[in-house]
Amino acid sequence: MAPKEYRIGDILELGRCSACGNGIVIEADNDLFHTQRCGNPVKLRDGNWLCGSCLRKLRIKYPQEYRMDSAMRKMTPWEHTSELTAEEACRELESIHDHLEGLREQYGFHQAVFLVRKVDVKKGGFLKPPFIIAGGHVIYGTFYSLDDVQIGAGGKTAKISCLYAPHSVLPVSDTTISRMTGKLVIDFTLAEGGEETAFIFQDKNLSLKPGDMILKD
Repeated sequence: MAPKEYRIGDILELGRCSACGNGIVIEADNDLFHTQRCGNPVKLRDGNWLCGSCLRKLRIKYPQEYRMDSAMRKMTPWEHTSELTAEEACRELESIHDHLEGLREQYGFHQAVFLVRKVDVKKGGFLKPPFIIAGGHVIYGTFYSLDDVQIGAGGKTAKISCLYAPHSVLPVSDTTISRMTGKLVIDFTLAEGGEETAFIFQDKNLSLKPGDMILKD
């Protein structure tokens, strides 16, 4: 049987979230499905589904990472939560608040914490500071573009120029800066706990290395 061809505007119902019971509906877009209202749902090991809202809560314990998709020939996000069953996911959700409070205590009760795993430096424009791209994971909390952050406890303060998709092929240069906002055109709105992401700084006096913590208060 030939696979169903979806058109823009078609919807696909995935059923109800195993944890909260909310319906999960996604909408076709150029023959691919993207999420609608519920965030990014994930299919669990036993075939049940978890909605995006519940998934985001679990990411601080089961972080997202990027893996190579051989069919698409690019790095795509993958969820460790997909290895859980519905029963296990529900049980983990019951204890996730205590886990978050444990992280907050461990990292000094900062509003948000990011662990740097990789640092790339690219030249800026004429007489402009370099671009510093810090890839890693948000341990917990939420970061936004233009947030003021601190590099380690008592370290230098800096401003995030933008949030950047990990492993993106888009260039990082002055030509991608929006004149209206001062932010990079490749900007993402926010990065939450458990997400793999990258921060871009443009600061000639900033030094970053793998293992550094980026803190927000």
